[in-house]
Amino acid sequence: MKYEFQSILQDVIIGLIKEKRELGYKYETEERQLKQLDKLAFQTNLEVITITREFAEEFIKIRPNEKQINSMNRVGTIRILAEYMNRKGYYAYVVPPLPTGSYTRTFTPHIFTDNELSRLFTAIDNYAASPSLDGQYYPQRRKYTVIFRILYSTGMRISEVLSLKVKNIDFNNNTFTILQAKNHSERIIPVHINTMNRLKNFILAEKIFRDDQYIFSNKSGNHIDSCTVACQFLKFLHLAHIPHPKDGPRVHDFRHTFCVHRLRDWVLEGRDINALFPYLCAYMGHSDTRCTEYYLRLTADLYPDIIHKSELYFNGDFSDE
Repeated sequence: MKYEFQSILQDVIIGLIKEKRELGYKYETEERQLKQLDKLAFQTNLEVITITREFAEEFIKIRPNEKQINSMNRVGTIRILAEYMNRKGYYAYVVPPLPTGSYTRTFTPHIFTDNELSRLFTAIDNYAASPSLDGQYYPQRRKYTVIFRILYSTGMRISEVLSLKVKNIDFNNNTFTILQAKNHSERIIPVHINTMNRLKNFILAEKIFRDDQYIFSNKSGNHIDSCTVACQFLKFLHLAHIPHPKDGPRVHDFRHTFCVHRLRDWVLEGRDINALFPYLCAYMGHSDTRCTEYYLRLTADLYPDIIHKSELYFNGDFSDE
C-alpha cells in the first residue's frame, strides 16, 4: 500500500520530493527517510509547519540496534528539508553539517593520475598489437582497448559495459542505453565521440551486427565474465609499471576516477557544482546523492586547492567570489 503523508509537514515534504525529482534525482532513499520524519511529526502532534532543534535531534538520534551511518544519513535528509522550508518562508532549524571525517570510508579507492592512465592505455594498446608466446596475433585482445576506454570515459560499472548489446548503442546520437543496472535503474548516457568511433571500428572489425548480440562476447555468445577482465587488468597494471598492493587498484576504480576527474575539471573550469550535481548523480546511476557527494569529498582530499569550493557546496553557500 502506498504511504500517504499525514502530518502537518506533508505539503513541504511532498514539495521537496517533487523539486528534487524535477532536478533529476531519484530521491528514493530520502523519501523513505522523509516518511519516517512524517510519522514522527504525526505521532508527536506537531501543530505548526516548522522544525525545531528538539524535533530534529529526536529524528536523527541513533535508535536501538542501529548503525551510526543510518543516523548520519538522516542528518543530510533533514538538513535539506530545513533548507527547503526556510526558502519557502517557514522557520526550520538547520542541523549543523557533520564534522570533517564523518563520511570517511574504511576503503579508499585508487584514483588514477593522468600519467598512470596514459601508461595504462599504452600498455593495453601494445598488448593488443603484440603476438602471443606462440608467435600468433589474437584479434580478441582488441576488445580490451575498447572496454577500458569505455570504463574511464563513461564511469560505467564493468557489469554495465559487458552487458552492452548492439541495440543499446546509438551511433547517431552518441549514447548508450543502460538496462537492468544496479538499483534497478535504467538510463541513457552521452558518450564521447572518440570512444564511439573506437567502438564502431571494433564492431565493424568483429562483424557484430545482430541487435541482440553482445559487444564483448565469448565463444559461446555470452558476454565475457568480469573476472576475465579483472585478470587481464592485473596484467596491464604490471605492463604499465603501476603497483598493485593488496587493496587495489581495481577495475571499479575507473568509475571512481571518472567521477573525481569530472568534479575536478568542473571546479577548475569555474562551473556551478550545485547546478551540475543532479546531472552527475543521474548519469552515474546513483539511487540518491550520498554516493556522489562521497566523490566530491574525495576530490577535495586529492586536490587540496579546490577544498574551499567543495566546502561551499556542503555548507550551502553557492555564491562565487
